[in-house]
Amino acid sequence: MERTVRWAAVLLVGVTWISAALFGAYIVAFFGGAALRGTPEQWNESLPALFDRAGPVGTMAIGAHFVAGGVLLLLGPMQLIARLRTAWPGLHRWLGRIYVTAAAVTGAGGLGFIVTRGTIGGPVMDIGFGLYGLLTCGAAVLAWQRAWTGRIEAHRAWAIRLFALVIASWLYRMEYGLWFLTMGKAGHSSDFRGGFDAVMAFAFYLPNLAVAELFIRARRRPAHAALTIGAVVVLTATNLFIVLATWVFVTRFWGPGFVSGVTGAPL
Repeated sequence: MERTVRWAAVLLVGVTWISAALFGAYIVAFFGGAALRGTPEQWNESLPALFDRAGPVGTMAIGAHFVAGGVLLLLGPMQLIARLRTAWPGLHRWLGRIYVTAAAVTGAGGLGFIVTRGTIGGPVMDIGFGLYGLLTCGAAVLAWQRAWTGRIEAHRAWAIRLFALVIASWLYRMEYGLWFLTMGKAGHSSDFRGGFDAVMAFAFYLPNLAVAELFIRARRRPAHAALTIGAVVVLTATNLFIVLATWVFVTRFWGPGFVSGVTGAPL
């Protein structure tokens, strides 16, 4: 059963990496393409109120958030590969330093945007996203500190928690997309202050932490049988969700967004 947990986790890392790479290509093409063409207002077609010429500090903060977030999505899975850590420990350490720095920049950039501009969803989203930024920065610091002091098992546990937080911003978009496809826009409003929006201000990252904690505890020896089975079920369900959501988003959103970013054509 422990082997099953390990393979379910390996599969999750793989499908996450593929999906994150596709999302990263979309981010670079759409947001980067708009910036290079001098039409950053196009950002607001994807997420409202991201770009505002009157608030350059907030715009730079959210830009740093996106760039560092892309680095995190690509490097995160690499840091979780045990064979890479064993074969090239030096590479793992240097990538880890980049990863932790990018996580801190991502969290700080998001917090800077909230402080200077506030989120479109008002106080509830400000609190939810602000807590997310603080948790991301905190997990990054603790993962680095545990590695620095040689507490490797504790370091790995915090690295897993950090990874769970990092992928939350990417899952947030997919969860919204699937909700719209299956439930319409029930509970959502254009200013992101509906009932579903309020729940999602926290639900896009707190369940991730719960799954990470379940996996961390299932890895410990001896692990309770029910805990191990629960970890396998949850990891398998997460894999299926990511595969389905990635397919939907590539065909409906990221693919057209990538073409729009490259060609400058409207979505």
